[in-house]
Amino acid sequence: MITTVQPQKDEMTTLEALWVIIQSQSKSVRKALTERLLSEYKKTEAQQQMVKESLTRAFDELHSGKVHHDARNLFQK
Repeated sequence: MITTVQPQKDEMTTLEALWVIIQSQSKSVRKALTERLLSEYKKTEAQQQMVKESLTRAFDELHSGKVHHDARNLFQK
């Protein structure tokens, strides 16, 4: 069987180098890494959802007239 070899690049990006390292790990290490990445992704999604809900609630209160104070003074000492 004849195989072709792709010419080597002079430089490898950080992402490509990381991918090569990940591919060279055992299946259990790759699985653990995948689980950790998914866990971090879910945390990020949860934080984004919390911010979205908080902003939505704040704008709803603002538009309904429930907020009467000047927000520019909230963080003054």
